[in-house]
Amino acid sequence: MFFRVGLAIILLSASLVTNAEVKEITMYSDGVSCPGSCDAHVVFDKAMNGTEFAHNPGTKYAACKKNEECHICFESGGKQCLDVMYRGNGPHANTFDFTPKFYQQVCAGTPTQLLLAEACNNMRKSAKSLDKRINCIATPDNNKCHNIIALAESARKLDIPKYAKCLQQGEHAYNQSVPPAEQRAHNCAYELQGSGINSQGQTWKKLLPAACKDNTYVGRDGLDCCSGNTLTDGQLGLECKAFYPSR
Repeated sequence: MFFRVGLAIILLSASLVTNAEVKEITMYSDGVSCPGSCDAHVVFDKAMNGTEFAHNPGTKYAACKKNEECHICFESGGKQCLDVMYRGNGPHANTFDFTPKFYQQVCAGTPTQLLLAEACNNMRKSAKSLDKRINCIATPDNNKCHNIIALAESARKLDIPKYAKCLQQGEHAYNQSVPPAEQRAHNCAYELQGSGINSQGQTWKKLLPAACKDNTYVGRDGLDCCSGNTLTDGQLGLECKAFYPSR
């Protein structure tokens, strides 16, 4: 949640290009760092809280409270609004960052909000592409999946004792006892020294393997946990594609 760089869903339709202000929407799934066991919820930058875009339902405009329902609007003028569980501060300005479970619930129907409707359509298209491939998270015993899952499981198992030791000792004490490349941050789930970088020069601190829950695995760039759900893994693009080899 803390270091996403807009990898997943960023939607601004040409049909929405008006004088109105329209926010972006993204998706995140960072395992044990994800509040509420990564249930269907939203996080967003605190600067948006208490504005027309995010406020306590029925008020004008009281700030949303963590772990309570929040009235959010994607478009200025009180348009494209819905109520959703608010779980706290997120990483991007002007962005609503939702969990995979939120999209799974919303995309099971037809959202009335245009931005969400377009997101669901894009996710379904991405899912169809993955459905043509082998889902190694769902079928780890497939011959093409043995090495893929073995490597992911090995990385996770090697990292679990480090993660546990960091939690036990506390980040400060733990980081003093290990080299800089092994130091951890944000409740020990992320690397302290950011090694992620993309072609635009954006950098981030990678999510570490032990932070992903059982039967989920950190993606290629250390941005999210891949779950084997094609609807949401597909929208993460190259982050999860390695877990879906061709047939």
